[in-house]
Amino acid sequence: MTATTRKAARTGAPALDIDQRSLALTHVHLYETHLLKLTRSLSERFGNPGVGDERQPCVIDLAAIADSGKWIDFPALVSLLRNYRLEPVGVVHGNDQQKTQARGADLPVFDDQPLADAPAPAKSEPEPAAEPEPVESAEPAPPAEAGSPAPVGPAGPVAPMILRHPVRSGTELYAQGQDMVVMNTVGAGARVVADGSIYIHGALKGTAAAGAGNQTEARIFCESFEPEIIAICGTFLDGEQLARHPAWGKRVVVELVDGQLVAHPFD
Repeated sequence: MTATTRKAARTGAPALDIDQRSLALTHVHLYETHLLKLTRSLSERFGNPGVGDERQPCVIDLAAIADSGKWIDFPALVSLLRNYRLEPVGVVHGNDQQKTQARGADLPVFDDQPLADAPAPAKSEPEPAAEPEPVESAEPAPPAEAGSPAPVGPAGPVAPMILRHPVRSGTELYAQGQDMVVMNTVGAGARVVADGSIYIHGALKGTAAAGAGNQTEARIFCESFEPEIIAICGTFLDGEQLARHPAWGKRVVVELVDGQLVAHPFD
C-alpha cells in the first residue's frame, strides 16, 4: 500500500461522488406502435439496419399516444431501435398502462420530464377503423351476501382469450397474462399479442407477438405461415427474412431456440 492510499484509507475519502445534472438525450417520438410501420419509418430515415458506428442513447417519448389505448411491445421495440443504432435508456410521458408495460420491460420511466414540442409526423396515415372483436368472457359472478367473507380459492390456470371471428386489418388485440386462441385468420395489417402462446387456426397474414410477458417458452402456432412480423420475447423476424423463409405458406410452430426464432413446419 502506497503512502497516498494509506492516507486516503485513514481519512475515509469516498470512492465515488454523485453529481445530479441534466443530460440532453435524443427523443424517439412514437406516433404508431405497429412494428411493421415503425420498421418502415426507421428504414426510410436510416437506410439498412446497422448503419453507424456506435449506439446513440435515447428515450422513447410516448406523449403523442398517451391518450390512446395503444399497447406497446417494448422488448420488440427496443430490439428494433438497437438495429438502427439507438439505445433506449427509458421512457417519458405515456399513460399509466404504458408506463407499467415499460417498467415490466426493465425500462425506467422518467415522469418529471417537461413536455417537449414533438415534431409533427411527416405524413399521417388514416387509421382503419378497428372492428370490435368478440371475446369469450366468463359469466358474471353472483353478488356476495352482505357480511360474508370473499371466497378465496386456489390460483388455477388462466383460461385463454378465444377469438372466433377473423382479426381484420387495423385491429390490435392483447391477451394479458394468458394465451390467445384465434379460430380464424389474422389478416394483413392486424396485430395479435399475448403474454403466453398464440394458436391461430387459420392463416397468419399480419403480426403475431407471443411471450410479451417475457415467457421464453411461448410459441406461435398457425395453419398457414404468411406473417408480416413474428416476435417472441422481443426477438422478431420481418420483411425479407420472412418472405424467403422455407416455412412460408406451411403449417408452422414458431419457438425461441438459443435466442433465435425458429419456424418448424409440422403435419
